[in-house]
Amino acid sequence: MAVIARLRQAYPVWPALIAAIACAAPLAAVAALAVSGEWSGYLAHLWSTRLPVYLINTLQVTLISGSLAVVLGSGLAWLVARYEFAGRSVFEWLLALPLAVPAYAAAYGWFDLTQAAGPLGMLPTVRGATGAGLVLGLTLYPYVYLLAREAFAGQSSDAYEAARTLGARPREAFLRAAMPMARPAIAAGLALVVMETLADFGAVAHLGAPTLTVGLIRAWAGEGATADAARLALILVAIAFLIFALERAQRARARQTSASGRRRPSRRIVLAPLRGLAAAALCLSPVLLGMVIPLGRLGYRALNAPVTRDLASAAQNAVLLAVIAGVLAAVLGLAAAYALRSGTRRGAVAARVAGLGYAVPGAVAAMGVLAILGLLQTWIDAAWTGLFGAVFPVMLTGGIAALIFAYLSRFAAAAIGPADSALSRVTPALDGAARTLGAGARETARRVHWPLIMQGALLAALLVFVEVLKELPATMILRPFNFDTLAVIAHNYASDERLGEAALPALLIAAVALPPMIWIARRIVRQEDGRENAVHAEAGR
Repeated sequence: MAVIARLRQAYPVWPALIAAIACAAPLAAVAALAVSGEWSGYLAHLWSTRLPVYLINTLQVTLISGSLAVVLGSGLAWLVARYEFAGRSVFEWLLALPLAVPAYAAAYGWFDLTQAAGPLGMLPTVRGATGAGLVLGLTLYPYVYLLAREAFAGQSSDAYEAARTLGARPREAFLRAAMPMARPAIAAGLALVVMETLADFGAVAHLGAPTLTVGLIRAWAGEGATADAARLALILVAIAFLIFALERAQRARARQTSASGRRRPSRRIVLAPLRGLAAAALCLSPVLLGMVIPLGRLGYRALNAPVTRDLASAAQNAVLLAVIAGVLAAVLGLAAAYALRSGTRRGAVAARVAGLGYAVPGAVAAMGVLAILGLLQTWIDAAWTGLFGAVFPVMLTGGIAALIFAYLSRFAAAAIGPADSALSRVTPALDGAARTLGAGARETARRVHWPLIMQGALLAALLVFVEVLKELPATMILRPFNFDTLAVIAHNYASDERLGEAALPALLIAAVALPPMIWIARRIVRQEDGRENAVHAEAGR
């Protein structure tokens, strides 16, 4: 034990402290701006006019998207985890792919299909808070699906079979025995869906359902009411943190284990051909609705519209930003994972603070970064003027570095989970063996840790890569002049009702995000299947 304690204390904590500061600083800056800024009366005007609408839309969109994500995600996860049917192994990873589609791209496609002149004009037009909630639910349900599938696949069959033995029908057994045990995982997935919904700007703006995110961007960019925009941002962050805290409390209360301490693996039930066909159709439906149909419509519009100017440059910018942010986030994620491994209180606090960044919407992170860099610019200008009689020749705000800062403060949290999971496979015994053979800390990290954590680090980087490709509010606020990305170009054309020109950049985002998303989904499924096979093998001994 003493050796393990010494080994743990050898892990550096300071990189995780840097990650924590990077994630917390923008939020602290927004809070300071809200408290110290002047009251312009804009917020009072907003409260008497549009703020109630923003709040109601936020609540309505969040309720619809969260409910749809829970129903789809948990139901489909149960189907592929407990039943065997044709195509199940493909649907296991295919069901995660709508995450590669930006919600605003799906919104463009569905709105174009169902508007009066569209091919599905006989249906109600997808717009307003209901339409936005449905579109967000269809593109975000994989968060619930991935976590719920792992929970269902890892459950012991005791409770479910006991319920069936006592006369419960399959549906009752699912609701009363299986669902309660998977509740922490479903709650964690739901929290991610809610945070993404609160952070969304493109879909709700296009479908005419202005939420708090739209309100704060209008206050910031449209009215110039910086302090009031920061106060709106704090309301948004408070809601996100409340959801985050409820999810943590729910997870702590619902922690359940088998009474015997052993797990009896369940065998999948083979469905009859007709039922198997119905199950496959159920699995295919959300993929069609959330990805294939809206992207197909955008593909049709792209073929019949002029090619957008500077699209190659925007694609290059988007990929460049995503690669840089992905690599740096993976490094910060590993730093947080090592801090957790150190077993120190300081390391745990640093990692937890860094993990809170995901609850901060992109627009809020961008405002915080602007506030920090603006203050820094003021200090440097003052010092430079004192030395050389002129202001500092370089503007720090609104550059690529500012964008990367905002991305990291928001998405570094997404890299911590995969990095921590990968590092957990490196047991202290391996460290001890390496040290016994004379390896130093760096050599141990290079020759023992890295081969084992390499895929986890790649997974973390790709997750952030996909998120940055889709990110719109932070990019829109912080991008340098004449520096567009695919998301910004798509949003600008869609705002002008030029969906034909918006279609190709939106499609390109999905096309670039799909290959890493397929790799991520297949890897997650393979890992879970490996754990399941290990349990079956152990139970068979």
